[in-house]
Amino acid sequence: MIRVLVCLMLLAAAGTMAAPADAVAQTAASINKKQVAKQYVDAGLAAQSAGDYDAAITFYSKAYELVPHPTLIFNLAQAHRLAGRIELALSLYKRYLSEAPNGPQAKTARELVSEIDAHKADEARLAEAARQADDARKADEARVRSPSVAERDRSDAAPAPAAPSPRDAAAPDASPGRSLQIAGVAVATSGVAALAIGIGFGLHARSLADQLSRDGAVYDPAKVRAGERANTIAIVGIAGGSALIAAGAVLYWRGAVQSRPAEHASLAPLLSPRAVGLVVSGALP
Repeated sequence: MIRVLVCLMLLAAAGTMAAPADAVAQTAASINKKQVAKQYVDAGLAAQSAGDYDAAITFYSKAYELVPHPTLIFNLAQAHRLAGRIELALSLYKRYLSEAPNGPQAKTARELVSEIDAHKADEARLAEAARQADDARKADEARVRSPSVAERDRSDAAPAPAAPSPRDAAAPDASPGRSLQIAGVAVATSGVAALAIGIGFGLHARSLADQLSRDGAVYDPAKVRAGERANTIAIVGIAGGSALIAAGAVLYWRGAVQSRPAEHASLAPLLSPRAVGLVVSGALP
């Protein structure tokens, strides 16, 4: 009986010693994961600063596998945005806000989500304006190429015209400047579309500049590059659009001038008690 009690006491003591050992092992494993995850995060930040965004994404993903912390989701969103994967970055920003709405990067994430949504809306408006301008140009060209139904009916109902006389054959077209006027409208329409695109990118560049110049704003090279690119597009769009509008106006004016009926000069004698001469009437060529 005494031996049995001694064995039970020894087993109990062994169990008591084993339990703290397991807890210590689990704690050590947890600490080890955090240390490795931190090393991955440091490597990801260094790769991101060097512009190697794909490597940064790989390191952040490995760290998240070890320690699934919401901040790593924000880091992944930043790397994808800088790499140009805007849609994926937007979904990761929203996921971060869903998991940590009051996190340390929540304000920045909300601002970036609003900026991306506004940029997408601007691009959609510019694309729609360009599409409408292109549709209008195609409609004008279609009207010029094919006569209307009423004109075809009148043409079918009208008798065949008589053979033109030599004088009629030598007469110029009734509206020689019509094609120039149509070309002027098409060129000016393209200029309006280009001007609208330039203005849109100019507003976007100004928005980025305001964000970077805000008090307490963090310097973001990606925003600087995006602002410079938008400013360049704005300058090209505004300058090119203005030039196209001016060229369209010149073409339309020349067509209108050519469409006017020609005026001929005529001479008439002038006789009076005090003078004798000729009177010129009409426009000289």
